[in-house]
Amino acid sequence: MPLSRCRLDVGVMLKTILLLGHTGKLGSALYGSLSSDYLVIGKNSRDFDAANFDQVTWLVDELRPDIIINTVAFMGIDACELDPERAQLINTLLPGHLAKLAAKLGITLVHFSTDAVFNDDKKDYYTENDIPSPLNMYGITKHGGECLVRSRCRQHYIFRVPLLFGECSKKSQFVEKMLEFLYAGQKNIRVSSDLVSSPTYTFDLADNITQMLLNETPFGTYHLANEGKVSLFELMAEIVALLKIEATVEKASYMDFPFIGTKNTFTPMKSIKTAGLRPWQKAVEDYCRRLTGDAKNG
Repeated sequence: MPLSRCRLDVGVMLKTILLLGHTGKLGSALYGSLSSDYLVIGKNSRDFDAANFDQVTWLVDELRPDIIINTVAFMGIDACELDPERAQLINTLLPGHLAKLAAKLGITLVHFSTDAVFNDDKKDYYTENDIPSPLNMYGITKHGGECLVRSRCRQHYIFRVPLLFGECSKKSQFVEKMLEFLYAGQKNIRVSSDLVSSPTYTFDLADNITQMLLNETPFGTYHLANEGKVSLFELMAEIVALLKIEATVEKASYMDFPFIGTKNTFTPMKSIKTAGLRPWQKAVEDYCRRLTGDAKNG
């Protein structure tokens, strides 16, 4: 029996998960949450090139996991507009290739999508019943990935997630980037009050997904988000207040900042298929406690 398929300390068979992108913001949260109940094999860009499908095929064939979780994505609305070929390769064709491999080998595939597959027309929460209609290349390529996963692999989960916040070594995404500016000494940040989402804590997301996998929740597409909706301005004002940072958060419009691709301005999310996560305010409180070290002290 391969050592990767068993838990030697307790002699209990554990299912094996191949977690692609395990050091990213979402991937690291998943790695921590899943490791108590699964044997998690994490791989990132140092281990394989996601754009090289021969390498991806070899990795899956070599490890033969029970579950593949793919958190690799080419993110950013403007980045995808500037490099649509790579956006399609990573966001559409890679999930499609993984779905084909998973179907061939009888593996469950977990894929992540985004609120950017929707437009701004609803002016209400988007649920699993709403039909995607992406506004930009990022949303188009992520929707393409969804379609290929559904068409090629029966044993799949597609989790649509909104703006994420959580512990991460990279500071390239919204919340982390704003905090990096403030920690560097910036005393004023201007944040869009006309971009509305359901910001979601990666720790909450990871724990929920772990339970869904353990409970063998029916395959399909799910929206996972902390409860509620809030503008980016309100979100950052709450975080700055909780962290007691001596800085000012000012309202602005997204139109005040340079951009290339069409923005998704109102895409709050909720699920009609599964219990929602706790309110975003409670999640932000825990996030800020972790940042200040208070979580370690209870």
